[in-house]
Amino acid sequence: MIHSAGRKLLWWLLPVVALAALAGGVWHHKRYNHLEVHDPGMVYRSAWLQGDVFAELIDKHQIRSIVNLCNPNEMGEERCIDQRRAVRGSGAVLHECTFPNTVDPTDPQVAELVGILSDPSNYPMLIHCQHGVTRTAKLLAMYDILYRGMSADESIARMPRFGRKDYNVGVYSFARDFEKRHAQLYPTTAGKLDSLRR
Repeated sequence: MIHSAGRKLLWWLLPVVALAALAGGVWHHKRYNHLEVHDPGMVYRSAWLQGDVFAELIDKHQIRSIVNLCNPNEMGEERCIDQRRAVRGSGAVLHECTFPNTVDPTDPQVAELVGILSDPSNYPMLIHCQHGVTRTAKLLAMYDILYRGMSADESIARMPRFGRKDYNVGVYSFARDFEKRHAQLYPTTAGKLDSLRR
């Protein structure tokens, strides 16, 4: 039987333990913000992470390339330098490729991203933008359409919402237009990743 002093201590400790657990969960969430496995062993997604977290994930998942979809210095020069140092220091390749603010799959920057997705030496890869939501979803839809045989709507339906009700109309418009036109625009991409799926 717990004595009165023990009960008081227990009632005092319970909130402290609960707060510590909550703080630990928030800390973990922030360090691994929007980190998800998109295609096991092939493609991962996230928001912008700290350099040491990128290095940790490269080692843990044997990631060979990071695709940063942010605008140049969008996250500040120091964080960009930190990312470059961490990724290259871990032996991975960093692709800094701004995702264009467009729904047009003929944009030259979209073609550059198709080139990255089409290179088997880039896999496994981690794709991210600032929040890991809109631009990342567009590139993942491209990947799913090109290499997983999915429709735009099927791809987006499978993606996590990260607390949002749905993806914005720009994601759907881009993905659907890419689906309609990818075979004509990028005919040489078919089968490029087959060797990785055997």
